[in-house]
Amino acid sequence: MTRQRIVAAFVETLEDEAADDISMAAVAKRAKVAERTIYRHFKSRAELFAAAGEWIEDNVFSYIPFTSPDELPEIFRKLCKRFDRHPHLARAIAMTRAGRRVRAGFRRHLIDQHRKAMAPLVRHLPMKEVRQAEALASYLNNVLAWNAMREDFGMSSAEVADAIEWALTTLLKDVRQRDAAAARGQSDSKAGKSPRRRTRAAKVPAKNEAGHEHDSR
Repeated sequence: MTRQRIVAAFVETLEDEAADDISMAAVAKRAKVAERTIYRHFKSRAELFAAAGEWIEDNVFSYIPFTSPDELPEIFRKLCKRFDRHPHLARAIAMTRAGRRVRAGFRRHLIDQHRKAMAPLVRHLPMKEVRQAEALASYLNNVLAWNAMREDFGMSSAEVADAIEWALTTLLKDVRQRDAAAARGQSDSKAGKSPRRRTRAAKVPAKNEAGHEHDSR
């Protein structure tokens, strides 16, 4: 009970102050415990940050499982609505040093899920393009994208969701086309086929009135 109260107090402090660093004294005051009590439940600040990340994922923004990247536009749309309910916390998670430390754990989990979901689409692509596709999908489905579009372009969450859906749909279509082309290239290579080359048609010599051939060039 005390442990959960400390975590909740930490998250509330992060949301209210949006500071790069969170004072343990401020957390203790909000949780109505002594500062030493925090370290009795959490051996280090890193442990508290990780616990706060899990708490936010479970109780505020909630992880939405997925198995296909085609699900990402609708998932992001749902997340935008959740970010709207806690805009200060979402911004703190995106922009502050403390927020980045808090979200590090569940971001690693999300990146792993993106990698698994993208795997069937990138089986024939070179590793460089695989990493690029995974990175783009992960970045687009991200609180950073929501925050940047709202602050830099004055977009509503609905507009952000529409833009991300457009970007993700375009990305996935291109990835599928690239992978299909790479698969055909690999298949042709295994079959020993060489790329088709256009050949210039041979010019047929024209005949003159006497029936003799001459060069028409």
